[in-house]
Parts: sequence; structure tokens; C-alpha cells
Amino acid sequence: MKRGAIVLFGLLLAAPAAAGFDQGWAAYQKGEFATALAEWKPLAEMGDARAQFNLGVMYDQGRGVAEDQGQAAAWWARAAAQGYAPAMHNLGLAHLGGEGVVRDEATAKGWLERAAAAGYVRSTYSLGKMLEAGVGGAADPAGAFRLVKLAAEQGLDRAQYNLGKMYRDGDGTAPDPAASVKWFAAAAAQGHARAQAHLGRRLARGEGAPKDAVEALKWLTLAAGQGIADAEVDRKALRSRLSAADIAEAERRARAFKPERSS
Repeated sequence: MKRGAIVLFGLLLAAPAAAGFDQGWAAYQKGEFATALAEWKPLAEMGDARAQFNLGVMYDQGRGVAEDQGQAAAWWARAAAQGYAPAMHNLGLAHLGGEGVVRDEATAKGWLERAAAAGYVRSTYSLGKMLEAGVGGAADPAGAFRLVKLAAEQGLDRAQYNLGKMYRDGDGTAPDPAASVKWFAAAAAQGHARAQAHLGRRLARGEGAPKDAVEALKWLTLAAGQGIADAEVDRKALRSRLSAADIAEAERRARAFKPERSS
């Protein structure tokens, strides 16, 4: 499953417990997984939902312990039972994929719905993708669009990128090239590589936004730098048509780019 540790939704802890958690987090960030484990496991066993969640992440990723998705799901289940939204989300995805637990789409949907109701935007997005694909029930393009749009509006880059595609293709909504560009741009600004590639192509062609070859080359350069092979093909083709001054300006903008992550 390979999910990352999330520590944004802390519980109110006594000072010694909070200190132990923070020491574990500092060790985890430095790759000192044995130390993180030593700090978090006692807290997890005492019922700290954050520690339980992050211990599950360590088992899921095999960091400081042998990889064991069953143990990962078990720790997430303990944190989820306390209403900890990131754990509910991961447990839902574990049931969706049958990773460490029995594959059960209804159970997966239930945990994701609880996490989404608690405000966890990744779960809102996941529920939208389930509706889009008809997982756990009949496909519902309009419902999928509504949930993906909600997640996009809350700043999730993956949702913004997929909303751009929905507006482009008319999936669950009327096609809207300008809205498509808007959402590709929102995700691209956060560093989403495929959104950068899509934005570059649309600016190069003037689809949904005025044509801007220099800005297009900037985005294609950034996407290619993240390993998007078709962006590299398009970057080379566009570069061959531009002046040296335009190329230099596009490359300057690409070097100056810093992702503005909101989630």
C-alpha cells in the first residue's frame, strides 16, 4: 500500500505523551525508524490514535519492522475505532484492495464515508473515484463529478487534475475547456506533473485559454523534468519553433517555479 505517515490530526495528549510522539516523529523524519518505533509503540499500546496510525504506516512500508499489511491494518483499525480520520481512510483503502484484510467494497465505502464526513479530503476524492468506476455500486458520473469537485475545491492536487479531465471530456458535467484549464493550472501550481503537461499542451494550442507558447514551454519543461515522457516529446517540438529569447524566458520561469502546495 505504501502510504506516508500523516500527523496533522493530533489528539489532546498529556505533555509526556506528546513529547514521546514528537520525538518519534523527529526520528522518523531522519530515517531513524528503530527510534521512532521505540517511541510510538508504547503510546500506541496505551491507545494514542496518532501513534497507532503511524505504527500502521511503518508496518505497511516495512520501516523499522518487517513489512506486514495485516499488522498495518490492525493498527489502523484501532485508531479508526477512535474516529481518527487518516486511519479510517487507510483502513478503507485496505479493504478496497484486500491488503491485510478481507476485500470488502461495502466496508471500504463505509470507512471512507466516515473519514470524509470528518473532513478528510482524500476520502472525499476516493469516494468520487469509486463512483466514477462503479466500485461498490452502480457508476454515477454526476455523483463522481460532485465529490471530485468538492475535493478539488479543498485543494487536493489529484482531485484538481482529475476535475480538469472531467471538464475536458464532459464526464459527469458539460465539457468546459476553460474550466478544464483552470483546474489543470491549480494542480500544476502544486507541482502535479501530469497536470503541468496537460496545461502546457493547452497553452501551446490555445485550448481553453489564450495561446502562450512561452508559458506552455515552461510547464512542459517542468513536467518533463518530473519524468513525463510525452511532455518531453512535446517540449522538444515546441522548443524547435521558438526563438532563443523565448526559450530562455521559458527556462527562466521553470527554474523560478516553486510548488504552492495546499494539501
